Amino acid sequence: MLPPSVQRRFVALTTFLVLAQSSTAHAAVAGAPGWIAGSVPLPAVNAADLAPAGTAFLVGVGGFGAQAQSIVRLERDGTATTLVTQLNSIGGIAYDRENDRLLFTDNGLTAPPGTAVTGDTLYALPDPLSASGAVSAATLELAPSGSIPFAQAILPLAGGDILVGDAAGFGAGRVVQYSAGVLTDLITGLDYAAGVSLAVTPASELLIGEVDSGTFAGSVERYDLMGSFLGTLAGGLSGSYDQAIMASGNLLVTGGFTNDFTSSTVISITPAGVISTIATGFGFSSGIAIDGPSQQVLALDFGVSSIDTLTPVDALTPGGASKRECQTEAWGGAFDVSGSGKPLARWTCTDGAACDRDGAVDGSCEMVFGTCFSVADSRVPACAPEPVDSAEIKITKNPAVATAIQAAADAILPSTAAACSAGSPISVAAGTSVKVSVRAKVGNRVVDSDGTTLRCKAGA
Repeated sequence: MLPPSVQRRFVALTTFLVLAQSSTAHAAVAGAPGWIAGSVPLPAVNAADLAPAGTAFLVGVGGFGAQAQSIVRLERDGTATTLVTQLNSIGGIAYDRENDRLLFTDNGLTAPPGTAVTGDTLYALPDPLSASGAVSAATLELAPSGSIPFAQAILPLAGGDILVGDAAGFGAGRVVQYSAGVLTDLITGLDYAAGVSLAVTPASELLIGEVDSGTFAGSVERYDLMGSFLGTLAGGLSGSYDQAIMASGNLLVTGGFTNDFTSSTVISITPAGVISTIATGFGFSSGIAIDGPSQQVLALDFGVSSIDTLTPVDALTPGGASKRECQTEAWGGAFDVSGSGKPLARWTCTDGAACDRDGAVDGSCEMVFGTCFSVADSRVPACAPEPVDSAEIKITKNPAVATAIQAAADAILPSTAAACSAGSPISVAAGTSVKVSVRAKVGNRVVDSDGTTLRCKAGA
């Protein structure tokens, strides 16, 4: 007879695998109106979780098994650098920008039994954006191996504390708080999903997504940061695997399915509890994160070698409001607004602020720029999107970046429906600006010509 803790682990892992494998094979992910679906190739299948960091992505890859998984830093040009090795079952990944560290969990210490050298705990890798060599996970433990048996989602808090979901199920689930080397229970009596998912709202409420051990119904529960229960945000969900919160306050949740169970979904839940589906077509939607400056959603699909992207149309930068201004728009940063609240074709960032992707006051703003074509944009009602054949990209002062943006645009053209290119990093010196010009063409006819100014202000 297996020990009770191992029995619970087996049930949790088996439930996840049954849910994932019972779904249909991966098909093209489709965004709901207002969302543009795309993808970023991964260097391996079976991605476990991910987090945007700087201009790159931190991604857990590899199949479940003793010392079989690793974490890589994936650059926007596809270059992958392995950062951490000898993991077994990556539960969650987060980038703690305030302390410049990669946080991650592993919940595979006893699966298969006796073969892992570390696991069931919380880890931290310092300086992941410049690290150049792989290190063993066993050297990065923040808490002792085995101290969080079902370690899953991670949430770094301001000041350095960390919350970790321990997704044991059957009323034994909990949220653990790590502070100065000490683990304490913040919330107990939870159930499980493939993992407890965590998010903090703009109003400083903790949102916990879980799945009932008996009915497998998903829910999102509200707590304050002291661990007191405040109520249910949403119940009766078809699943709840991971979650992330947007700047609007809407919570995005993976792990659910369409009503006919033909595909897995990503749903959005407003602060008032209103639920809508923003994407379908996943085999099993798992890890999710949001790229802060662009609000682009990054989602993983179980067993698929790509990151699915969902770009919100209302975060795109249009060139204006005329009947031609939806054939090409820009993504990657937050647009400035006029006195009347209308989008301007300009991004203003301060060196070291949240929009500066390297997070340092170092004399420049690091940004990402991408193009979108044939956009159905409700902000430009006079414009009817049409297929775009080609585009011409020019940048003042930085022709090398223009080449990268051009190649990314060429990769998705001609467009037959709304499509967004991969993003390209661009550095803007403090006190200066750079203008990116895009001309969208149908044949030899220019159907939209936009220029977006990226401006960097000196930091304090």
